[in-house]
Amino acid sequence: MIGDTRKLAHLDALRAGLAMWVFWGHLSVLCDLHVPVLSAPGAAVDCFMVISGFLMVFTTRRTLGASPNLRNALNFYVVRFFRIAPLYYLMLLVCAPVAAEWDQLRTQWLQALHGSNAPTPEPMTGLATPSGVLAHATFTFGLIPSLVDSVPLPDWSLSLEMQFYLLFPLLAPWAWQHPIGRVALVVGGAWLSWVVTQYLGSYSAPGLWAHFVQPSVILFKLNVFVCGMLMAHWYIGGASWQRSDLSSLTLAGLCLVTSKPQVWIFAVLLVYLLASPSSRLAGVLSHRLFSKRGDWSYGVYFIHIFLVCLLLWGLEQAWQVSSTGSVQPIAIAAPACTVLALFASAALYRLVEQSGMNVGRRLTQRV
Repeated sequence: MIGDTRKLAHLDALRAGLAMWVFWGHLSVLCDLHVPVLSAPGAAVDCFMVISGFLMVFTTRRTLGASPNLRNALNFYVVRFFRIAPLYYLMLLVCAPVAAEWDQLRTQWLQALHGSNAPTPEPMTGLATPSGVLAHATFTFGLIPSLVDSVPLPDWSLSLEMQFYLLFPLLAPWAWQHPIGRVALVVGGAWLSWVVTQYLGSYSAPGLWAHFVQPSVILFKLNVFVCGMLMAHWYIGGASWQRSDLSSLTLAGLCLVTSKPQVWIFAVLLVYLLASPSSRLAGVLSHRLFSKRGDWSYGVYFIHIFLVCLLLWGLEQAWQVSSTGSVQPIAIAAPACTVLALFASAALYRLVEQSGMNVGRRLTQRV
């Protein structure tokens, strides 16, 4: 039956794989070892957004649907807040007292690796002022250029995700209405993703109005979320290959006209898995060994920068591995960081994330 959540277990395996892609990609970049595909962790984050758009429509199709009301929208916000916020707030508490030391560790590693040509990283001062703390606590820091990359966490995408959640109850009806409405959403999202870089910047290139060093404003990535939403519309409709049922899938592809090739390949893989839940690949990915790791993907994503930087700094202090090239620190750090990240994220999921989700469920049941 289309919509059977047992047949979506492979999505958890994909989330786990994407988290490790971001993890190892940042490790390779920090070690100045550029590996094709792997050293582009930003593409993995875009793939996360496709899954997020898909799951938001798939999991709320009965509570929001084509005409969400205020109560259901508020319940949606409560559930998503308590899924995301507890672990994030915990990590902010960990970051606040060590920000200065963190800057020092980063600088020492970069100097050891690059010598006099080492880049000077921006100081991590996002939690040094009350306004910065408030912006991070409310997830609005992604709308402020100076705060986008101001704590030792990859949290810019979290602000982006929360902006999408805020808009989702307004966007959801568009995924169910007449194709003209969906076309308008696709064209608008794709156009915004191209235009906004001219005015708000793109990574190292400043824009005419501002310079966002990460695409942390929803206008940058609305098209990617919409791609996942339209995939869900196609899937819920039966994942049919009939011409009359392919409009949503075609529009989903058009959403990615400005995206990287890796995101296109991932989208094709996702469509194949959704349309072929009985395939051998879907069966392998649905195995508990892989799908269960998806529960830990949020934790892996959030703690990996801490683990990678601390371990690389320790290796440099003990053995001066940076002087021997980029391959050796990766060969040592990758397996060690992977084991540490999996154990730590499993513990965080059980102790923090599940507790937060339970609170969110209880609150929505009361409403």
